[in-house]
Amino acid sequence: MLVTLGSNATIGAGASQTFQYACNSFQKLYVSIEDTNDSLDAHVTVQIGNDVICNDISSYALSHLSYVTSGGKTGATSNIFVVDFGSHVLEPLENLYVTIRNSDASASMDALDISAIVNEGGIYEPLKLTNYSDSVFTDSNTLAIYAWADASLKSDATAFTVRNQAYSATPQVQSGVSVSETMVQGSLGNANMIGVMAKNQVPLDTSVNYSSTAIDGVICISAMPKMPSKAQASGQAGRAVLASMTSSERKAL
Repeated sequence: MLVTLGSNATIGAGASQTFQYACNSFQKLYVSIEDTNDSLDAHVTVQIGNDVICNDISSYALSHLSYVTSGGKTGATSNIFVVDFGSHVLEPLENLYVTIRNSDASASMDALDISAIVNEGGIYEPLKLTNYSDSVFTDSNTLAIYAWADASLKSDATAFTVRNQAYSATPQVQSGVSVSETMVQGSLGNANMIGVMAKNQVPLDTSVNYSSTAIDGVICISAMPKMPSKAQASGQAGRAVLASMTSSERKAL
């Protein structure tokens, strides 16, 4: 179900605003910023209760990521993106919190719309996004790694070393950008500003080491530990849906 968290909101210079929603589960976040000059100044933090699942990541980076995975738009006057968080189950006292921080110290950010997909049935598969500014780091339970910048990385031939229990590789940054460009239909736009550096079939603790000075950050998408109580709640919700279905609906599964 699509719900609205904020509509046509304005956030003052250097300020933050938190939008919250009470739901049973959370899947995706949609953000649209149609500001004349400052649509790229937003930073996004998402929490489920006290758990941070998106750590103050620049909307510039998130719109690049959305551009090569789900569609969207990156621009100084229009910034539109979607973030896929898998499927989180919320405890009875937990809420969804989305905090937007305006990093511009002198100008307000206008025309901000926030929506979310919540309460969808499905498998309990919670994901989180972490942006790293360090050039050497280790991420836990990693599923995908994206390097991003505010300019083209297409000529960046530096090595990007990725290591985990399954493999060790040193692809060139521009090779990852080439992968991103193949994911975008029509105009390539800003697909050359983000590189798909690694994707794991299963969650693996993964270390990253790179020397590029053009990269502004690295986003890792990781699987989160599954809490038994939430797994049980997810199972109960699924069984309740099955019990309410007609015979023809069950046959369509």
